[in-house]
Amino acid sequence: MNINDHKPFNKAPMLLAMMIIATGQVGVSIYLPALPLISEALSIGAADAQMLVTLFLVGFGLSQLFYGPLSDAIGRRPVFILGQGVYLVGTLLCIALNEHFTALEIGRLLQGLGAGSASVLGRSVLRDSYDGGQLTKALSYISVTASVMPIIAPVFGGWIAFHLSWEAVFVFVLIYLAAIFTLGWFILPETLPYAPRKFKMTEVINGYSKLIVNPQVIGSASYNWISYLAVVVSLSLFPFLMQNQLGLTAAEYGIVMIIPSAGLMVGSVSLNILNRYFSSNWILFLAIIIKSLSGLWLLMTDMTVFNLVFAFTWLTIAQGLSFPISIALLLGPHKENAGSVSALSGSIQMVIAGVFGGYLVERWVTSQMTLGSFYMASALMMSAVLLMGQIRRYANKPVSMESMDK
Repeated sequence: MNINDHKPFNKAPMLLAMMIIATGQVGVSIYLPALPLISEALSIGAADAQMLVTLFLVGFGLSQLFYGPLSDAIGRRPVFILGQGVYLVGTLLCIALNEHFTALEIGRLLQGLGAGSASVLGRSVLRDSYDGGQLTKALSYISVTASVMPIIAPVFGGWIAFHLSWEAVFVFVLIYLAAIFTLGWFILPETLPYAPRKFKMTEVINGYSKLIVNPQVIGSASYNWISYLAVVVSLSLFPFLMQNQLGLTAAEYGIVMIIPSAGLMVGSVSLNILNRYFSSNWILFLAIIIKSLSGLWLLMTDMTVFNLVFAFTWLTIAQGLSFPISIALLLGPHKENAGSVSALSGSIQMVIAGVFGGYLVERWVTSQMTLGSFYMASALMMSAVLLMGQIRRYANKPVSMESMDK
């Protein structure tokens, strides 16, 4: 047990990290209920509307490769100011030129390029401030933030889009970002655990080249990559299934999505209990079982709002269980370069979700049945990662002289 586990738990860094991470979560989920309305208003297809999600996620992902090592070099606070400033500029562009789809695409890309700082800084602030069991505990609370924001954001997004307009959703985001930027400007301290150093691009490239072939980094991060892809595919498909095929309004869709979003919170709270009695590997295995059962449910039932929501709720419970463990396993060994490790993981996660998610929704995952098949496939991939991790740890385990004699 880590000696830091016995120290009093300081909540201040965790609350600051929640504030930072929330801005990225809003950018992903608040617009989803409005996608069918945007598609209709601008006379574009569902695939084009989905591009607004893809561009945000790709910008979100790629920018983390820059923000992570930059925050490791010059500090967390200046990177927060830079990233949130770019996020605000992108939002202003979406508001000013909302009648032009190309301008919306550019604005969403800029939003993603700015929001990438949120994910990196939130996790890095936690890694700066906690160790051992306290790090896992803090990350589980961050997972609660990742559940609260998807609960609130689609409800507000759907309500605003239905009663005001889809353009008003961007105005709401601008007000929210301005408030967070102002708050961060005045209360966010510098948490870098060492003296700032010069930012060197060659060192960044060399560092990433080593991390990308590190089995510990790739293996630990893969759980969240796979799980997040399943969530993004679901959230991208659901507005069109529930609104265009099952007849829900944007406001009704936002309210319905409270239920699966709350599943993230259930999973996160359950993790704090299960973590006392079971190992991380057993909890990850439980998450995989839950994901498999949710896919099986979709395959065996008719397409209704209840069946879609029921299966997705169990998927989000599995996400709430696996996310904190995955991040703790990922960042645990990396005190000095937590920003770079977090950036690489987050970048790959978002690019996979943006590029592959968009492709899957357009080409394959277009119905309840194909979504169920995708859930099953993602559960199998997570099982393979877990098994390979166990084999790798066993192979690297030192052999005692006594066992060699036997």
